[in-house]
Amino acid sequence: MSNINPNASKDIDKAFAKFTGFQLDYCNHLRALIHKALPEVKEDWKWGPNFNVSGMVCGVWGFKNHVKINFYKGSLMSDKHKLFTDADNDKGNRSIDFTEQDKIDDAKIIEYLKEAAALNKQGLTVEKKSITVNIPEDLLRALNKHSGLKMYFDKMAPSHKREYSEYVADAKQDDTRERRIKKVIEMIVENRKMKEKQELKNKHRK
Repeated sequence: MSNINPNASKDIDKAFAKFTGFQLDYCNHLRALIHKALPEVKEDWKWGPNFNVSGMVCGVWGFKNHVKINFYKGSLMSDKHKLFTDADNDKGNRSIDFTEQDKIDDAKIIEYLKEAAALNKQGLTVEKKSITVNIPEDLLRALNKHSGLKMYFDKMAPSHKREYSEYVADAKQDDTRERRIKKVIEMIVENRKMKEKQELKNKHRK
């Protein structure tokens, strides 16, 4: 536990306080549920809020139209209630997204949290393929300016990261590149993958 960020709880307080509306309510509610389910949990901050029991259990963040709780070893979980919304994500991570219209089922989320923590305590790990993605430096700088986004970008499937990166790298002019980086940030905030890539290329060919 020596690697836990000692300022994590204050950083999470500040980050969540910037949200308004349902994002604030849902992030705070999920944070409280995590502590209820896992009394031994340690709050941590690595590229964004995450919660640690013998390793990272989950992370929570608010986006434009939804709030996400991400389980770092979700691929090893049973997904008993079929709540995971991104089964096409990388080999390890699985997430549950909540829009303003969704009701958080406390009992089910607590079940998932306890199962996730148990995986850490058992020492189980996710075997991941080593895939190198060349991410443009200016895209990395832009992601690091937006608290929490770098964490979720890092947890994306390599294919999604590659598509975002290629979309930026393909720009031939500096102003086009800047516009594409802004578009990528917007898409990540809205949790949109680059399946719209062709549509965007058609709009921004210059």
